[in-house]
Amino acid sequence: MASPPAERYPALGDRGYTGLEKLCPTLELIVPRMRPKGGALSEEDRELNHQISKVHITVENVVCKIKKFRICREFYRNDTGRHGMFWGCVAGLVNLRTLNRSPELA
Repeated sequence: MASPPAERYPALGDRGYTGLEKLCPTLELIVPRMRPKGGALSEEDRELNHQISKVHITVENVVCKIKKFRICREFYRNDTGRHGMFWGCVAGLVNLRTLNRSPELA
């Protein structure tokens, strides 16, 4: 039996998720590094934060694009058996548009 996606892939969070690794020790969580009190971040930590921010911005933009589809932002009143099909179509359209505009994400 395959493990759930949460155990196979790291989760990306913001600084609000810093204590989550104590609650879910099996979850690999990637959060930005915080500046120590009265100190400064190392160049390596700054680069890590920059890379996390790039991914975070891309994810937020894709979520915004998905919400532009009316079926995704309103209460679903159609046949529940087709709900996943609609989400799959919307996700496919958004992915196609995102990859066509940003080939470096492929």
